[in-house]
Amino acid sequence: MALFACLLAAACLTSGIAMAEEVEFQDTPLLTSMWQATSSSDNDALDRLLDSSAGAVNSRASDGRGLAWWAFEFQNTYALGAIIAYGGDILSDSQDLGGEPAVAMCEKNPDCSPGDLAAKAKEMSVDIARRKEEREKERREMQDEEEDIGDDEFEGPRDSDRGALAGRVGAWRRRARAHHPL
Repeated sequence: MALFACLLAAACLTSGIAMAEEVEFQDTPLLTSMWQATSSSDNDALDRLLDSSAGAVNSRASDGRGLAWWAFEFQNTYALGAIIAYGGDILSDSQDLGGEPAVAMCEKNPDCSPGDLAAKAKEMSVDIARRKEEREKERREMQDEEEDIGDDEFEGPRDSDRGALAGRVGAWRRRARAHHPL
């Protein structure tokens, strides 16, 4: 009985690990936008999209393809560099539903050199990562400024102001009664 419990526990752990590594294949507006940015070499749009979602770099469409497949397909070294800068693996063994890894998109094309693309992407990734960090720092600073605004600018009257305010209201009431007796 103890052996059965151990085997069951091991099976649960193994399947849990496998499930944690799986990425759901689903078409989303984010993936459509990433495909458009990659196919048209719109690097600013790609940066914004990757900044917007922590999991974007590893997201996969319903055909099992994602940013790495499109980057190799369109020979977009910036997109490959962004994958590296955002923690992805451009030479991953992960496969699409057709059983092909991302690099196969380049290997099918006689005009594409996967090694050259990867080398250029690794060089670019350093600058892309630096600019990503700068944008993150700017966002944090803006959030800090927004929090500071809430501390002072929108508070009600201070205790020292309340006495003066009460005095003005009282004087206004006395004048109003003098001019308009009930």
